[in-house]
Amino acid sequence: MRRWGILIAVLCMALANCKSPAAPKNLPTIVFFYAIPATIDKGESSTLSWSTLNAATALIDQGIGSVSANGNMDVYPTQTTTYTLTTGNPDGTVTATATVTVKEIAVLVLDGTPAKKMTSYSRPYFDGYVKNIGLVIGYNCMIEFHAYSDTGQKTIIDTASGFPSSLGNIAPGQRAHFEAIFFNLTSWDKVKSWDYVITWLNLNARPELVNGMTEGWGL
Repeated sequence: MRRWGILIAVLCMALANCKSPAAPKNLPTIVFFYAIPATIDKGESSTLSWSTLNAATALIDQGIGSVSANGNMDVYPTQTTTYTLTTGNPDGTVTATATVTVKEIAVLVLDGTPAKKMTSYSRPYFDGYVKNIGLVIGYNCMIEFHAYSDTGQKTIIDTASGFPSSLGNIAPGQRAHFEAIFFNLTSWDKVKSWDYVITWLNLNARPELVNGMTEGWGL
């Protein structure tokens, strides 16, 4: 009997030290969290989209704050940015990230109104400047002018092209001179209005947006 008493005592101590298995945690689930497009040029937007399950709370960093458990929103990062989605409930938190890569581009604009001049052989031409207000070099820059015989710009009477100095490669903040000659005209009298197109290459942009372009017009 003594032996049985000892055995029962040992079993009681063992049972007292046993812990009940913890209930399984029901953590939130992030079904997806992504950015489309994942790569943009500076100034463009990307759309964040997400879906979650069992989430009592959801928030996105980078100054966005609390969001619904499922949704989408446009963001306009000015530099490459990683967004973190954090979901939570009483059992814990779960996070996921989405990165938007921002490509910097060149932006070429007409710097002031070009002067109307005449060549020594009696051909009208524009004398002016273009400027790169972007953040990287604009390559192979060219400006093209169209001269119209009417202010409604329906009839083109001549076209002139100019390649700015620096071989058309214009650094950020640089101002480059150009001359664009109309070879089929002998005076400015018939030119009632004009427009222009500036084109260049953005070598640092995404492949589908390697060409940059600015348009404008004048009288």
